[in-house]
Amino acid sequence: MEEKKNGKAIHIIIFLLVAVVLFFNIFSYFGASIMLPGRELREIQGIDPLTDRRISLDVSQGTVILNIWATWCGACIVEMPELNRIADKYKVYGAIKPVFKYEVYREVSPKFRSVIAPEEFFGDLYISVLPTTLLIQDGIIKKVHTGTLDAAFVEEWTKF
Repeated sequence: MEEKKNGKAIHIIIFLLVAVVLFFNIFSYFGASIMLPGRELREIQGIDPLTDRRISLDVSQGTVILNIWATWCGACIVEMPELNRIADKYKVYGAIKPVFKYEVYREVSPKFRSVIAPEEFFGDLYISVLPTTLLIQDGIIKKVHTGTLDAAFVEEWTKF
């Protein structure tokens, strides 16, 4: 009888642990999409990757596409040619997650202004998956996309 109770308790503990891990993984992927729409974001401060000086990117006016990426992120690098095409039509900025690799940045050659943001920036925005892209309208986050994107997606995404 005692073994049966212990067995049930172990099953309940395992179930709860699996549920917690599952919830954590789902929130890690969708957390930004859940928490950010409607939140204000007016500027991004950090280091200019070309000059190594502190700068601020103003995202408070108009429609801005903010791509959050890293020079060590394979999917981010693959996405870059498409983002460069998107930047020909839309106002695009980048927030780069440290650790920054200058040679990779030069190689992908973004056509849009980027800033190496401090780690706190990413934590404050619940960013745990790269790339993640935010659609900002007049300083308010409207939409969040986790993963790579292309120009056709952006065309649909930017329709209000």
